[in-house]
Amino acid sequence: MQETSRGRYFGTVICLSWVPVLAETRKRLLIADGYAVVSLVGLQGINELEKIDDANLLILAHSLPRDPKRRALEIFRQRSRSPVLSLLLPHQFKLPEVDYGIEASSPREFLGAVKNILHP
Repeated sequence: MQETSRGRYFGTVICLSWVPVLAETRKRLLIADGYAVVSLVGLQGINELEKIDDANLLILAHSLPRDPKRRALEIFRQRSRSPVLSLLLPHQFKLPEVDYGIEASSPREFLGAVKNILHP
């Protein structure tokens, strides 16, 4: 389930998405940047969170509806105190339970946010 780049390891990231194509893009970017990635999609992905013991970061995609996002946060917080990053669309607000919210309009901004959170 977890994929990583050869030679570098900067932590394990869970990326929860609603759109499979975007999930795959984020996974590839994170792996190329040296992170081990658990990529989860949709309601099934939220249920899979219960099987993951810990990670360094949970990323919630901007397309996740509010209620599934809250459920994912609830499950994750039962198992981990690691930070949560919510990707946002313009005029979208992060949930109060989320540690970080960003509008990342490019891969560079997305990866920069992950790096700044995990390696300040």
